[in-house]
Amino acid sequence: MFRHAFTVTGVVACTVTTLLACTAATPAGSRSAAADVQLQTWLYPGSPGDSTCTAQSEYADDRVKDGALNPEYWTIGEDGSVTLETTADGLCNTYSPANVADLKAHSAAQYPTLSGMTTAAVHALVKSKSARTAAVTKVTSLVNDAGLSGVDVDMEDYWSWSTADFANYKTFLRQLATALHTNGKRLQVDAPAMTEDAAFYDYAEVVATGVDDLVIMAYDEEFDTAAGARCLPISPYDWLKKVTTYAQSKVPDPDRLIMGLPSYGYSAPDPCDLNSVTGNIQFSEMKKSPGFSSDPATVESRRDASSGEIRWTSGGVLYDYVDSIAMDRKLAVLKGLGVTKVSVWSLGGGNPWFTD
Repeated sequence: MFRHAFTVTGVVACTVTTLLACTAATPAGSRSAAADVQLQTWLYPGSPGDSTCTAQSEYADDRVKDGALNPEYWTIGEDGSVTLETTADGLCNTYSPANVADLKAHSAAQYPTLSGMTTAAVHALVKSKSARTAAVTKVTSLVNDAGLSGVDVDMEDYWSWSTADFANYKTFLRQLATALHTNGKRLQVDAPAMTEDAAFYDYAEVVATGVDDLVIMAYDEEFDTAAGARCLPISPYDWLKKVTTYAQSKVPDPDRLIMGLPSYGYSAPDPCDLNSVTGNIQFSEMKKSPGFSSDPATVESRRDASSGEIRWTSGGVLYDYVDSIAMDRKLAVLKGLGVTKVSVWSLGGGNPWFTD
C-alpha cells in the first residue's frame, strides 16, 4: 500500500510493514494523532432518544473547535423539492437559531448538508431549471441569514446516474457555487470513493464547477466484496491509499481535497451477502452485539491487520467497527500521503474519535 515513508508524531518512520507497530509505539504525552490536520465531522437528524442525538454533547468537547461541523439541514424529495429539517419537527441536529449558535460556539466553520440519497431525488432536482433555482435560493438564503460558512452537498446513488444526470448535477453545482461565492460563502461537495475514471462521476469536472472542497467518502469498501467471500473491512489501508492517490491525481491542490474517514460499524452474514449488510451501526449499538468484548486483549486479538478495524464473528454473522486506534492508523496513512484535511462520518452514539 505505501510507497512513501511517514512519521507518526515525529518518533518512528513507518512503512507498510511497520504501520501497526509504529502507531502502537507512539509514547504517552506525544502530540495528538490529528495534529497538523484540519478536521470536520458530519452529524445527522434523529428523533428524541436516538443515539445520533448524543452528537451535540460529543462536539461540545471542542474536538473540531478549529475545524467544521456539518449537520444535515435539508433533504431532497423524490419530486426534487428541498425541505428544511428543523428542531420544531422534533428532530435533533437540525436547524434552529439555537442549533446554529451552538455549532458556532464549537467550530470555526459550519457547512450544513443538502442531502439526496436516491437517483430519483437527484434526477428530479438537477434536471429542472426551476427546481435548481428554488433549491439554490432556499439554501443560500438560510446560509446568508444565519451567518453560516457555506453548504455541503451530499447527493448519492452515483452508480445509477446517467450521463445527463451528471451533466445536470454539474449545472446545479455551478449555479450554487456562484450564488454562494457572491456572498463570500463556500461550497463543499461529497463524492464517491473511486480508484479509476468512470462515466458516472469525474472529480476534476466537479471541482471545475466552482466547488471549494471535494470531500471523498473513503469508506464502505465492504460493498465491493466478491461473491462468496467474507465481507471486506470498511476502509482497508491498501484501498484507502489507492482512493487517496487517485483523488490527488484529479485534484492536485491539497487545500481543495478533503478525505473522509469512518467512525462506525456494520454487520453482515458470513460469507458476505451484500443485500443483508447492516451499515452505519453506532458504537452504542455495536456494544450490544453478540460476542462484543471491551477486554483489551480480546479487542487486539480481533484487530484486522489490513485495516486496523475490530472484526469478529458470532452465530454466522460478521461484526466490524472502527475504534480510535484504527482511526489513528487510517489518519497516519492519509498524513503520509500529504493529506491535510479530513472529515469523519460520523458523530453520535459514542462513535470513537482520534486519540489525544
